[in-house]
Amino acid sequence: MKQAIIILVILMGFVGKLAAQTVSLNEAVQTALKNNLSVKAAGQEVQSQQSLKGTAFDLPKTNVSLMYGQYNSYDKDNNVTVTQTIPFTALGSQRRLNRANIAQSELQKAVTENDLVYQVKQTYLELNYAKARQKLLLRQDSIYAGFAKSSDLRFKTGESNLLEKATAESQLNEVRIQIRKNESTIKVLRTQLRTLLNSDNLPDVGDELAAFDGTALDTLVPAANPTLRLMNQQIEVALSQKKLEAARFAPDILVGFFTQTLIGIPNTETGSGVSASGDRFTGFQVGLSLPLWFGPYRSRVRAAEYNKQVAQTRYAYYEKTLQNEQVQAVQQYSVARSNLEYYRTSALPNAELILKQADASFRSGEINYAENLIALRSALSIQENYLTTLRDFNQSIIYYEYLSGNK
Repeated sequence: MKQAIIILVILMGFVGKLAAQTVSLNEAVQTALKNNLSVKAAGQEVQSQQSLKGTAFDLPKTNVSLMYGQYNSYDKDNNVTVTQTIPFTALGSQRRLNRANIAQSELQKAVTENDLVYQVKQTYLELNYAKARQKLLLRQDSIYAGFAKSSDLRFKTGESNLLEKATAESQLNEVRIQIRKNESTIKVLRTQLRTLLNSDNLPDVGDELAAFDGTALDTLVPAANPTLRLMNQQIEVALSQKKLEAARFAPDILVGFFTQTLIGIPNTETGSGVSASGDRFTGFQVGLSLPLWFGPYRSRVRAAEYNKQVAQTRYAYYEKTLQNEQVQAVQQYSVARSNLEYYRTSALPNAELILKQADASFRSGEINYAENLIALRSALSIQENYLTTLRDFNQSIIYYEYLSGNK
């Protein structure tokens, strides 16, 4: 029984490792673009609009009528007439609107993909940061555990008082509370990442937080922002809609063909005999269908013009907003890069030096408990601030990439 339990525990651990798949940032992005349901829905919308290309030349139903009876003489004649109305909108305006709608749906998909990539990068980075912080907290736990053990020993030997022992234990407990909270954050972020990737497995990332490469920011093109391009395309859709409504104002073309009998009519070609039921008389019809009431047509054209103006105003507003956000993003990147350089070249090496020197000085009796605790807190705070600065640096890069539509 005991052996069975051990085997079960080993199998559960093995299954857990299989379920927790470590993925790179690029793998996470590509998986999300492939599997995320919002992207799939956007792709289906593109297919829907492309299917409407066949409606560009959309003719009304052909009218076929039969007239039979004594409409010409006492004999019963028959008349077969075929007519077709050709709306002016079928001559190009509907096709232009269809093309504009297809382009709009494609850009909407690009917006969806850009938003998704940004969400994946954000979540991935936050998870990476939380894992790196967990590693740092565990190191702090080890340091404070040793510190608490030393204080307890000093208290038992009478070298310190109860305050030192209680403070050391409280500091250790505080770190362990932070560890448990951070563990919960990691679980939440992994679940969020799995949702974005639409994955059956629970993804995981490494615990080493590395700086992203920001050298490519200068090559990004702000005008490539898919939302800005989408709003520009909405102007084109509104313009195409206006032209379609104006085309409805124009007359429709009517064409037709008829064939009929005229039983009993004298044959004027031969001068003798009359037409029988087997003789057919044919001809064609051409006409125009004119609107007699212009009010509704004018109203639709006027509404379409207002819609175009609305789209233009929204585009202009978003363009200015985007420019301001890009300027702010560059400033945030510049500040984060300077801060990161400071931590790497000065603060972080000093923190490691403080930890080593404080521990050695405390053991040799050169500094007291309070001085050692202050040094520890200072050094560990610098290390945590470094991780936060590194996260902010990476966030500034992915935000600028998002504004520029870079996947």
